[in-house]
Amino acid sequence: MAARTDGDQAYILATGEQAVSRLDLLDRIFGPGSHDLLRTAGLLPGMRIAEIGCGTGQTAMWIAERVCPGGSVTAVDASGEQLRVVEKNAEKAGIGNLSFHEAKAYDLRLPAESFDMVYSRFLCCHLDDPLRALREMKSILKPGGVLVCEDHDDGGIFTEPQTRAYRRLVEISDAVNRARGLDSYLGLKLPGLFRAAGFARPNVRFNQLAFLRGEEKRFWEITLREAAPAILAAGASTPDEIESICKEMQTIANDENILLMLARVTQVWARS
Repeated sequence: MAARTDGDQAYILATGEQAVSRLDLLDRIFGPGSHDLLRTAGLLPGMRIAEIGCGTGQTAMWIAERVCPGGSVTAVDASGEQLRVVEKNAEKAGIGNLSFHEAKAYDLRLPAESFDMVYSRFLCCHLDDPLRALREMKSILKPGGVLVCEDHDDGGIFTEPQTRAYRRLVEISDAVNRARGLDSYLGLKLPGLFRAAGFARPNVRFNQLAFLRGEEKRFWEITLREAAPAILAAGASTPDEIESICKEMQTIANDENILLMLARVTQVWARS
C-alpha cells in the first residue's frame, strides 16, 4: 500500500511527527535486515552516502554513525515535514555529519557522480516510474559506486492459517495501487529494473519476516488505519469493512497460533 510517491500524487499516509510511531515500528521490524544489507553492499567509514526517501531518518542516522570518521550522509525526502523530524532527532543524538535535502526521487538536484553509495528502502514500490528514479539515483553515483535498494511486494503478506483480514488487505492494497498507477509486486521486479537502469550484474537476496507475537503483528492494522482516507477515496473498501478488518487484525495479533508473514523484501545492490 503506497506510503509515498515522488511524482504529483499526494501522500496517503501520515508524515512528520504524526508518522513517527509507525515509522519507528517499521524500522524496528526492517532495520536489522537493512543494516546487514548495507554492510554486505560495502558500507565503510569515510564514505559519502545519500539516502533517498529517508522518512523520519532512522536509517540515515544509523549510516551516519557507521561512516565516521570522515564520512557523511545526505538525507533526501520529498517531505519537508519528514526532514524536520530527522534534523531534530540528529541534533538530539549529536550526529553532525548528516545533512538534509528536500527533493523528489525523479529530480534529486544533487551533484552528478558525487556519492560512494546511494540507498533507498520502500521507495520504488511507491513510484509510478521506478526506472526513472533508479536512473536518477545512478546519475549521482561516483564511477564504481554502489546503488542499494530494497522494496516489498504484496504477495509476501499472508497468515497461516489464512485469514479474511489479510486476504482483504492484499486485495485492497492492490486496488489502491492500481488506481494510483503503482505496482503491488514491484519488489520482485527490482533486479530487472536495475539491469534496465544500466547495472549489468545486480546482486539480489530476499528477507521474509514472520511473527507469532509482539507489536510487529499490529503493523498492517496501524498502516491500514492511516491509509483509510485514500482507500475510501479509491472506492476500494468502506468504513465499516475497514473497521471490521482492523478488529480482526487485533484478534490475530493476540493469537500466537496464527503466523503472520509481514512482507517479503527484495534487496538489490550493484556497482555502477
